[in-house]
Amino acid sequence: MAVELVRRQHTHLLLPHASLDAPQRALFEVALRPAGWIADPDENSTMSLRWRRDHTALRVQTLGWFPLLVTVGPIGKPSAVHRDAAARLTAAVLAGGGKSFTDRQLVEYLPQSQLRWQRALMERQRLSTAERLLQARRCSYCGTWSDLSATHCAGCRRRFTSADDAERDTTVSRATATVKEAETALAELARGVVLERLGGVSRG
Repeated sequence: MAVELVRRQHTHLLLPHASLDAPQRALFEVALRPAGWIADPDENSTMSLRWRRDHTALRVQTLGWFPLLVTVGPIGKPSAVHRDAAARLTAAVLAGGGKSFTDRQLVEYLPQSQLRWQRALMERQRLSTAERLLQARRCSYCGTWSDLSATHCAGCRRRFTSADDAERDTTVSRATATVKEAETALAELARGVVLERLGGVSRG
């Protein structure tokens, strides 16, 4: 997909957000609507957006996450109308703290984008596991999960001892710290913090 999209008529943009969510869609919409572009109601993908203006069409395609990397290009033959739309989107992204990539910078960045996405997946898993530990406790005898404040195991009905409670409190403390660490890491990845230096693109 990346090879097909690295063409001179495409514009590559990096936004300081995790993914193509509602705020980013709204940003693009606000940038294009004054120029007469109308969002295509048949484009419901979480990976791309499409607009139409008269007989011309424009697509924004996601290439990476954490931070959001998209490429903007015409559907069909490129024209001055498409170039104006790309310029409007670029201006909106730069005003919001994003970056514009050349084709060369895009190719240089794509491997890093994959590594950042893998790191985000790992942090999301850490976050999910830690959040569960803040909601329930696990019996050391039968392995059943019970409510965090339960006095008896929901499985074997064994009464939790003071040692069990101390272990739960330690687990909660560690899980709380893990949640904070994972949330911080995900926020930094989404903002583009510590991007490796590319030609003309400085660290975030």
